[in-house]
Formats: sequence, C-alpha cells, structure tokens
Amino acid sequence: MAIVAVLVFLLVVFFYLRKKYLGSSLAEFSSSSQRDRILQAERVLKSKGYRIVDERIAHEIVTYFGSQKSSTFAVVDFMVEKDGARYPVKVRSKWDPERISGAWIRRHLLPIWSLYDSQVLYVDPDRKVIDGVEFSMDYPARYFRRRFSMRILWLMGGIVIGWLLSQK
Repeated sequence: MAIVAVLVFLLVVFFYLRKKYLGSSLAEFSSSSQRDRILQAERVLKSKGYRIVDERIAHEIVTYFGSQKSSTFAVVDFMVEKDGARYPVKVRSKWDPERISGAWIRRHLLPIWSLYDSQVLYVDPDRKVIDGVEFSMDYPARYFRRRFSMRILWLMGGIVIGWLLSQK
C-alpha cells in the first residue's frame, strides 16, 4: 500500500512540475499519426481530380563506397494518375521542415524523380496544397564542346578518306 501511495505522489509531482515548467498539457503531445496525414492527402488528391493507382511503394537504394555497402529506402506514398499521366506522390510528414530547402528537395525527392522520370507531387495535407517538383539535368558546356569537336574531327576524317578514294 505504501508503494502505491509513493507512486501516486510521484505522479502528481511529475504533472505539477511539467505544467509549471513546460506549460503544456497532454493534449499538445497527442499528435495525429502519419496514417491520418496519408488519409487527408488521399482526400486532397481525389478532390483535385487525381486517381490513386497504388499506395506505399518502397524502393531499396543500395550504395557502395569502396567495400562498404549501405542501403536505404525511397518510399512513394501514392502513385496517382490524371489525364493519362502517372505521378509519384510524397506526403509531407509532420517532421518535415517548415521551410523546405533545395538540399532537402534533392535529398528526398530526387531519388523518386530518378526512379520514375516524371514530376513528383508533394502534398501538404494541412494546407491542402499539391506542389509539383520537376528536375532537369543539364550537361556542362565542356561536354557539348567536346562532342562538337569530335564530330568535326570525324567529318574531316571522312572528307579526307573520301578525297583519297576519289583520286584513284
């Protein structure tokens, strides 16, 4: 009986100190789960005219650095279709940063874009907004100069060989 009294006393002291120093109630710590956010995003997508084709597709990405192997997963929350085009969808989680940087976009959405080679839709279920993220890979100018110079070299070689063959 004494143990129960001590535990109740400690529990009361804990809640008192928590309220005094944190100034928050238990209701603030009970947040919605990611599944609730997925369901909200599903409603947002359907209201904007997208048809859900598939859900929760995981792709394993394996990286080798020397002899060290590491793997991670790129998870597509939805695969949707609209007007005959398919788009992978990533739903904003409650842990995503408020202001999304370019580095964050490249880290989280570029692998998905490279897998599907189509625009990635990023859904924020709280604001009911769908943002499209598109990437483009530009080759450096030296690549085009090298390719152009190699074509000129092959053209000149063909002209010389053609001229030599026409002399006989």
